[in-house]
Amino acid sequence: MSYSTILKRCFSVILLALTSCETLFFTAVPSSNNAAVFDAMWNNVNEKYSMFEFKNIDWHTIRTTYRDLAIAAKTDEELFGVLSLALKELRDDHVNIFTKFNRSAADNFYFDSASFDYTLVRTKYLQGTEWNTRPLVHALIRRDGKVYGYIRYSSFAQSLSEETINYVLRRFREANADGIILDIRDNGGGASLNGMRLAAHFVQSPAFVMLEMRKFGPGRKDFDAPFKVMIEPSKQGERWTEKRIALLTNRKCYSATSYFAAWMKAPELNHVRLIGDHTGGGSGSPVDAQLPNGWTYRFSTTKAFIPPGRVSMETALRLAPNRNHEFDKEFGYNFEEGVPVDIFVQLQLANRNQDAIIERAMEYISTGR
Repeated sequence: MSYSTILKRCFSVILLALTSCETLFFTAVPSSNNAAVFDAMWNNVNEKYSMFEFKNIDWHTIRTTYRDLAIAAKTDEELFGVLSLALKELRDDHVNIFTKFNRSAADNFYFDSASFDYTLVRTKYLQGTEWNTRPLVHALIRRDGKVYGYIRYSSFAQSLSEETINYVLRRFREANADGIILDIRDNGGGASLNGMRLAAHFVQSPAFVMLEMRKFGPGRKDFDAPFKVMIEPSKQGERWTEKRIALLTNRKCYSATSYFAAWMKAPELNHVRLIGDHTGGGSGSPVDAQLPNGWTYRFSTTKAFIPPGRVSMETALRLAPNRNHEFDKEFGYNFEEGVPVDIFVQLQLANRNQDAIIERAMEYISTGR
């Protein structure tokens, strides 16, 4: 293996370790020239952004649309507004500008229905019996002779230890739980290493869960060879590899949470089903850069795929009808627009009596259907 190949693979591992929600930093020399600020941003994104072809975005047209507006901006707030609008054209929630007075965001995934009411979950299903072993909230739900182990993990940004995972799984095993309901709805992401640590307790053998490609040059097709992401079985205690797991997702699952959902589609995890609504996506790992005026911004420089055979082309076109799926046959499904569920359930918040997604999860655990 060449030295350059080793460097590229090491960089891919570093990107994954930092997660799809965390960033690398570059520096620049401060300047206040509007044209220089816009051009620095546009040129850097033009060379390194990873999703132009997948999203069919004409970045040159966006330059024509916004550059003169940036030059004409009279205040920092006006310039920030123009740059924000230009970056929002990428339709990517991993693309932001950060200043002392504001932060831009695309917020694409938040525009979809929330489909989650944790107050209903607590009053209807947990009924005050939940334990809080941070960052996991867990409970035993008993119904019709069945025992369901419920876990709520609200953010992958909250550090998850082996000790916590083992404690919760041991509790479920000792209660002879029939299965686990793992609720990650409304989880906006965080550190994918927490997801890897948790997933390792659900596999019996090494699982090939994802392919990742890093943009390395200015051309639209300048990507490294795909890097295989593997989940190794945990060697530190409890595993849950035979009884069923219902993974609850919705459109507010983003970034590292989408990564985790994508990993759960591996053949080695055939006891897991995704139930609810498909995730909000976010398959690119972002890097940070600094503009000549000192502002920082970030954008995606990788793309990640659920390996071939796990998501059909029909499903890919349904979830992302206006995207370029030319890589799908070779590399799999780019889940930038979302990870599809196995069992779709549209939660009706008007029904305050039950959570239809939890009800369907209990049905899956009880019957396998």
